[in-house]
Amino acid sequence: MKKSAVIIGICSVGMLILGEVLAFPLSQLFVGYDGELLALTLRGFAIYSFSFLFSGIAIYGSSFFTALNNGLLSALISFLRTLVFQIAAVLLLPLIWEVDGIWISIIVAELMAALVTMVLIVKMRKKYRY
Repeated sequence: MKKSAVIIGICSVGMLILGEVLAFPLSQLFVGYDGELLALTLRGFAIYSFSFLFSGIAIYGSSFFTALNNGLLSALISFLRTLVFQIAAVLLLPLIWEVDGIWISIIVAELMAALVTMVLIVKMRKKYRY
């Protein structure tokens, strides 16, 4: 569990750094033909890349509970992460932050999924003795 947490932490920070560093070249590759769209894409990429800090936790938690033969918790984490939290965030946050709210919504959804995952891991500790 500790080794996994360290690997997730290192990879998450690495993905954030790569996302920030490679935002311009990747955006230029796909939307370099339009300056305004490029600026919007760079802004979105700069915000969105912070979601990498939290996404690994929920992915790990879902896989962890699958490995423990607890498909219900695994499915719950995946369902909350990919549907419930994202839809709620996409509907609510643009009302507060407009276009940036769309990009921030993935961060909030991943953070919420990570929190649920951590609560479930702590709660199930005695049952599975890890």
